[in-house]
Amino acid sequence: MKKESQKFLTLVFLALIALCGTVMLPIVSAQDSQAQSKLSSDYEKASNIIRQNYVTELDQETLTKAAIQGMLKTLDPHSDYMDRKAFQEFNEKQHSQYFGIGSQIGTRNRVTYILEPFKDSPASRAGLRYGDQIVAVNGQDTSSWPSDRVRNLLLGPRGTQVTISVKRLGVAEPITSTITRDGIWLPSIPNFYMVKPGIGYIGLTRNFQATTSAELTKAMAALREKGAESFILDLRGNGGGYLEQAIRVADSFLQRGQTIVTVRGRPGRNFDQDAIAESGATENFPLVVLTDRSTASASEIVAGAIQDHDRGLIIGEPSFGKGLVQRIFPLSSGGALTLTIAHYYTPSGRLIQRDYSNGSLFEYYYRRSANGDAAAPPKKSSDEKKTDLGRTVYGGGGIEPDIKVDSADFFTVAQSRLFHGVFLFARELVSGQIAAHPQFKLNGLEYDHKLKPNEFMITDDVLKSFRAFATKFYKDNPDYGITPAMIEENIVWVRKQIRQEVLVAAYGSDKAQQGQADLDLPLQRAITEMPTAADLAQRSWRRNSANARPGQR
Repeated sequence: MKKESQKFLTLVFLALIALCGTVMLPIVSAQDSQAQSKLSSDYEKASNIIRQNYVTELDQETLTKAAIQGMLKTLDPHSDYMDRKAFQEFNEKQHSQYFGIGSQIGTRNRVTYILEPFKDSPASRAGLRYGDQIVAVNGQDTSSWPSDRVRNLLLGPRGTQVTISVKRLGVAEPITSTITRDGIWLPSIPNFYMVKPGIGYIGLTRNFQATTSAELTKAMAALREKGAESFILDLRGNGGGYLEQAIRVADSFLQRGQTIVTVRGRPGRNFDQDAIAESGATENFPLVVLTDRSTASASEIVAGAIQDHDRGLIIGEPSFGKGLVQRIFPLSSGGALTLTIAHYYTPSGRLIQRDYSNGSLFEYYYRRSANGDAAAPPKKSSDEKKTDLGRTVYGGGGIEPDIKVDSADFFTVAQSRLFHGVFLFARELVSGQIAAHPQFKLNGLEYDHKLKPNEFMITDDVLKSFRAFATKFYKDNPDYGITPAMIEENIVWVRKQIRQEVLVAAYGSDKAQQGQADLDLPLQRAITEMPTAADLAQRSWRRNSANARPGQR
């Protein structure tokens, strides 16, 4: 088995050479050189046999790409290969932008709809709306395409054009627009606002990108002008990104001289790093950080540093548990390797990486216990660490919140099936197709709207109309398996979800989140726990100030 493994790795290394061009090879013995030559011959012969005889036609690049990905997946779940197109998209996102029409799209009931045209985007200027079904792109019939296929046609270089046809409720014929693609700004912090008097909310819910720390500085300054004296930092759904940006964000909250993260790689590779807060917070203020099961990597570095130094409370769900550091290695093919080069440790010395030894990516990414949490192994005494104030924390399975609050956004199986009917009902509602509720009819998305309390509340009359709509829809689509009884069992969720869809259609997803803040259980708990966070911040500040060396205060 060991010989077979070595042979496979050598074959794939040779495949990497074939794809990337010339690389620096280590000095090898004559015996090793002879073995490599034989393996190279075997790889070339095998790939030729496959290309010439396999049931469908394949090219060398396809085989080589698969070989490289196969090698990387034997290492860990996060090492990967990106082809030229994927690497280009990755780079665009890391700079908080991409090139396209500027609209969120999604598949609902097996077809693709516009969900939200972004502010100042080509899509918004073209008049696209929530609920428009994309039926054709550049003359190709996309009426039954899923959103990922449609998305590939919408993306393209800045300045190029794409022709889109959409079907809109209430309009007899499809609407066709030729749109010029442009750079689309996607900030790391799409939303910040005063959630309560004196409490500022900052939604750092997209990945850590090149602009993240600058966005945070701007958001905090704007909220302070509105009277914010304490902050809620929302890291839910944030899957990571630039390590350097995570360090800068943590620096904004910690005191000067405090450790943020320690990175340790393979000896002799110069990947080690000890990140210390260089500037530090100039004032002490209460802080709560929200996490969920999708909070990962760079987000966990920030949350772990704040928790280990007792700087703020962590509230929500256990984070994902990714303690591996990747580096991007560009290849001459235009693609890149994303390769794990180090582990990172929180200030208390925790390695929070979850176990991936069983080799199943499904188990690693999606395994959940009965209540929806990531199934975690029992805590080991060897993973036990202490925060600055002596609280016990553990490694080996993400960041455990100080106060656990399950997210209400987790869909049950029934709700995920009901979701399609809710969307289609909301689409009819905002298009003015339901005569009993004309007050819900919209003429497009209103950007920068100042939300008022109780806008677009879903009354019992609206729910009555939904029941009639849903009964017919799920009767016509029995494969969803939804019965009237299941609708009644989930009617509270349905009420919330209809309002969510209407708010998105009216004001966009960021304002919708703000409008539903009173139903956000972790966020509401963060507000009530702010006095506890204030006490923790004071104790931590005093301890660190007493222990600080000259020049660190």
